Amino acid sequence: MEFILNNKKYSILNHELFINYLMVDNYFRHHYSKYDYDIRFDFVTPILNKDKVEFEDILEGTEVLEELIDRQEITFPPAGVSIDQISSDEFNISYQDLTFNNVRIGEAIPLLITLNSLVTYKPIVTLDQIKEELDNFIEKFRSYNNI
Repeated sequence: MEFILNNKKYSILNHELFINYLMVDNYFRHHYSKYDYDIRFDFVTPILNKDKVEFEDILEGTEVLEELIDRQEITFPPAGVSIDQISSDEFNISYQDLTFNNVRIGEAIPLLITLNSLVTYKPIVTLDQIKEELDNFIEKFRSYNNI
């Protein structure tokens, strides 16, 4: 998948995007989130129900994700996001009045997925709660990766 933000072209392999959706789903499904949101991505559920995951399972999930994106049932990246690359592996990501500085390359895509999930969540999540949740997400992500 390719997308353009701030007149700069970004790309991610579709199966990598699917894996990032799996990570974000896990974050909400297992209540690592600061607040309790019922955020689930139905298209990842089949892979979660398997005892053993094969690469073909990832590819099948990726195909479903691609179809959802083509039908515009999933939007990525979220509208209104600004990304500024500050080094070869760090970004500043902004949405409305929120700014997340020094977001590492491996954190950017799941952060954008989480942001989009919170922005489109019903009932509406306040910007303050979104900021708290995304700060919590980055903290959990970094502690998991021992960064």
